[in-house]
Amino acid sequence: MTRILGVRAGPRLYLALLLLWVAGCSSPPPDKKITDENSLVQISWNQVAKVLPQDIELATWADALETSAGYYAGQDPDTPIRFGQKVFRAATMVDACKELAHAARTLAPAEFQAYLKKNYLLFHSVGSDPQGEVMVTAYFEPLLKGSLTQTKTFTHPIYRRPSDLIEVDLSQWSADFKDKRIIGRLEKGRMLPYFDRARIDQEKVLKGKNLELAWVDDFVDLFFLHIQGSGRLQLPDGSTLRVGYAATNGQPYRSIGSLLIEENQISRENMSLPALRQWLKENPKQRDRVLFSNPSYVFFRKLEGPALGNIGVPLTAERSMATDAQLFPKGAPGLLYVTFPEFANDGVTVTNWKPTLRFTVNQDTGGAIKGAGRVDYFMGYGDKAMRTAGIMKQKGSSLYFIAPRPDDEPKSMFQWVRDFLNL
Repeated sequence: MTRILGVRAGPRLYLALLLLWVAGCSSPPPDKKITDENSLVQISWNQVAKVLPQDIELATWADALETSAGYYAGQDPDTPIRFGQKVFRAATMVDACKELAHAARTLAPAEFQAYLKKNYLLFHSVGSDPQGEVMVTAYFEPLLKGSLTQTKTFTHPIYRRPSDLIEVDLSQWSADFKDKRIIGRLEKGRMLPYFDRARIDQEKVLKGKNLELAWVDDFVDLFFLHIQGSGRLQLPDGSTLRVGYAATNGQPYRSIGSLLIEENQISRENMSLPALRQWLKENPKQRDRVLFSNPSYVFFRKLEGPALGNIGVPLTAERSMATDAQLFPKGAPGLLYVTFPEFANDGVTVTNWKPTLRFTVNQDTGGAIKGAGRVDYFMGYGDKAMRTAGIMKQKGSSLYFIAPRPDDEPKSMFQWVRDFLNL
C-alpha cells in the first residue's frame, strides 16, 4: 500500500524522522530469521483509515468470525495466541471474535471504524521485504467428474488417509520444535518417509488396501484437487460428493509452475493456472514427469458440509485466507489489501485490476504458503472463483491482523507520536 506523507519542517519533521527511525528498528533486519515473535509489527489504524470504507458489507466476515470463535472455544482457555510481541489467551479471542462479529453486523460503517480504533489493535506483516510486501494467490473449490466405483472412465483414485501414516508432534520433546512434526511410516522398526507422489500414483503402492474414497476421470484434475485441498465430485447419478483434506504424506511441496519457468517452458509473466493446464494438455508425454516432480501428496475424507480449513472450521468464500501457520495466529481476524481482477461480460477477459481492502480471517494454510510474504485467499466455488483464483499472483499486497486492545493498555510513546502525526 503506497502512501504519500506531507510533513512540514519543524518539530513535526523531527518527530517524523524519529518515528521512521523507531519503525526501522522495529522491523527485523534482512538477515534475521522471521519467527512468530517478529512476523507482525503493531501499527496505527490511521495507516489504513483511507481504505477501510472500501469493505462495508460485512455479514459474511461476521459469519467467518463466529466460526473462529468456535475454534478458540475448543482450545484450552489459556492457550497462547501470538500476534508478534503480544500474546493473548484463547478465551480472550473467543470474546473478541464474537464482539467483532456483532459490531460488524450492527454498526454503520463510520461507527464500525471508530469501534475498531477504540477496541482493537492493528498489526502489519513484515512481509518479504522492508516495505512489508506480500504476494497473494487464490484458491477455490473445484468440481470434478467422479464415481464411487472404478469404471473404464473413472480410473484415478482419490485416497483416504492410510492407517500406516504416522505423525509425530516434536513439540512434545522441546518448545524449540513448536508446530514441528515428522510424518512417515514404520518399516522393520524404522521410521521412513512416507511414499511420494510417483510411488503412489505411478507404482500404485496403495492399491489393494481399500483406501479408495472415489475415482475421477482426469489425472490432471486430480493433481489440482490436491493443490486446492478440497473439492466437489459430480457423480453419475447427478448427486455431489464433497471431499476435503485429511492428511499429507509429509513430503515437501514443489511448484510445477516454478519448474516450467526454470525450464523456460512458460514465462514468469504468463504463468497461471490456465497456462499450466494448457501446457500439460499440449505436452502429454511430459505430463507425468512434471506432475511427479512435486512429491507432496494429499489424502482426503468425505465432507458432510462445506470445505474446511486447517483449524477445522468451514471456509467462507472471499473471507477466509491461508497463511504460514508457524508465523501467524490461527483463526485471527485480519485485513488484506490486494488487487482483484474485473472481468468483461464474457466472464473471461480481464478489463481491470482493482485495488481492494478486504476484511479476512486466518483459517487455513498450505504447503506452498511459507513465509511472512505469502497469502492464499479462498475464493469459494463456481466459475468466477475458478477464473479469479487461476490468475491471482498479486505482488505488492499488504497483510494485517486484528487483535483485542487490553482495557488497561496505555498508549506507548510510539503510538502517541503516530497519532500526533496522523500516520
